[in-house]
Amino acid sequence: MRGSLIGVVFAPNGVELRSLSNEPKPMVNVMGKPLLTHVADNLRSIGALRVLAAVEDNVNVEGVELRSLSNDYWSTLASIIKETPRGSTIVFSSTEYYVPREAYEALLNTHLSMGYDATMLVTAVENVSGGVMIQVNGEGRVMGLGSGMGPGYLFLNLMVIERDAVEAKGELNWGSIKAGVHLWNGWFTRINSPWSLLDLTRNLLSGLRESTISTKAKISPKASIEGLVVIDDDAVLDHNCTLRGPVYVGKGAYVGTGALLRNHTSIEEGAVIGANAEVTESLVGPRATVGRGSFIGASLIGPRAVVEPGVVTLTTTLGRKIGVVIGGGARVGANSVIKPSSVVKPGEVINPLTYYG
Repeated sequence: MRGSLIGVVFAPNGVELRSLSNEPKPMVNVMGKPLLTHVADNLRSIGALRVLAAVEDNVNVEGVELRSLSNDYWSTLASIIKETPRGSTIVFSSTEYYVPREAYEALLNTHLSMGYDATMLVTAVENVSGGVMIQVNGEGRVMGLGSGMGPGYLFLNLMVIERDAVEAKGELNWGSIKAGVHLWNGWFTRINSPWSLLDLTRNLLSGLRESTISTKAKISPKASIEGLVVIDDDAVLDHNCTLRGPVYVGKGAYVGTGALLRNHTSIEEGAVIGANAEVTESLVGPRATVGRGSFIGASLIGPRAVVEPGVVTLTTTLGRKIGVVIGGGARVGANSVIKPSSVVKPGEVINPLTYYG
């Protein structure tokens, strides 16, 4: 690395999460932060002095400089390379794949130790379908990119580039620059459906090493906390509620009397969990409400959705445990039962006592 480190995030709006939220994909919250902020924080953790994001519209994150995203990944990349100062090292990431900060550190270390002009983070998978396959020779050098099916090295949309090495090309010419890979064997999440947010939530919460409880949170002395938790500012835990971590409770969220939160659950900012409700392996979006006595399992509740009292979401196993998706602003009537893998559309209203799906 010969100069300053600059982070860049490719953050298209996408349509993959629209059944959950009308927010652009980069602005969808997990554990109290938009996806774009999670990625930007990882870039800053390895020393990025500036973070730029190539976005479409309706995206605004503090501390991130916004640039226009074209329809072509590589032309956007070339445009940003030209904009950055000579001598810069650029780390390109995206909101398509999420990897932990340890992957960023490992990639940068490989890049510096090997002296590559460009280094890509890849992982070995049984089927690269739907992603970018990296062609690698026996020395670990990149020979080209492709697509297809079957086993191969999947590009995780994380790459370090020495600006000056590629400036004259206007594009990455794998035959004329020294490009290599770092093989990542840790976890990653491809964010391509609402269900993938449950995978991301589980992975992030599984990475907790200690509990963090804000001094501004209001926690009843009769509340029970077991395992690792993150409890944010102004969260309220009422009498006899139980948290069995890993669990996240966001800013200003309310957990009612006798409620139970467990098993990789994230309750986002301003959400309300009613008395005696149980939420497990789920993501409850900002300012959503789960009524008293409801059961929410392996499910996603969109922003400002209302689940009235006594609602039950059923689950099944299709490669992983699957509950339901309740879109932002939807309302599920009291004592309804939602069949597994059902999707309640944003803004939809379900009458009480409905067997839905």
